[in-house]
Amino acid sequence: MTNITNKLGNNISYNAKAKGYRYQVDGSPKGSVTTIIGKFVKPHLENWYKRNRDESIKEIMLEQKMPIDQIDDFIFKVRQKSDAKESYGRDIGSQLHEWIDLFLKGKNPTMPSKQPLKRMATKFSNFWKKHKFKVIESELPLYSKKFDMCGTNDVIVTKPSWKGQLAVLDWKTSKDYNFENCIQVEMYRRFIEETTDFKIQKLAIVNIPKEDGKELSFFEIDKKLIKNERYFKAFRAIKYLADTESKFKDDLKKWKKENKINV
Repeated sequence: MTNITNKLGNNISYNAKAKGYRYQVDGSPKGSVTTIIGKFVKPHLENWYKRNRDESIKEIMLEQKMPIDQIDDFIFKVRQKSDAKESYGRDIGSQLHEWIDLFLKGKNPTMPSKQPLKRMATKFSNFWKKHKFKVIESELPLYSKKFDMCGTNDVIVTKPSWKGQLAVLDWKTSKDYNFENCIQVEMYRRFIEETTDFKIQKLAIVNIPKEDGKELSFFEIDKKLIKNERYFKAFRAIKYLADTESKFKDDLKKWKKENKINV
């Protein structure tokens, strides 16, 4: 559990392991940037892909005259295996974030003993030493009154060659970069400038791959896209969808109650 009070006087509590709302601001639960982005950027396509995969497997096995009960049992096992891999990937990412936070705070965490976490931590350590970054803030919980939303940026840094310029860096462990990562750090930049005295000039994503043989990479977002608010406009569109869905659900619930409909 992390508790801070920002310069606007808001008390922010963050519990990374909480179910449901992870943030509380002045005692009230608040949504987060990643929740909003994650809700609308990919889930509908991912659900479609999974349904299509299951249906395709079933069609092929039916063509091979396999009994229906064996087919359903096999598809169930495929789903279990797929869900387990997704959960494992999330756990590895969380563990690496924790290790990096301790590392950046100078607590000299012991190098992880198992792969791929050990390999990922080694890649990060080498990257950090090479770039000679200076930490300004690490794992800073943020609350924007303007957007009534929270988030936690991974780190704010600078380094000698930047001559005082500050950057928001975000750690990712996925196989490639995604445009929603850019939306996320752009919103953190806005939250930081709204609630602190920092001015952010750079945004970057650091991808730390799990696989052996793949190097850590550093992707700096084009300043032109920040200046013309491309990623901010994308966030506003996603937020509009989220608000519209919420309103639809409230209206539907009310309509069902008024018409005594149980579905």
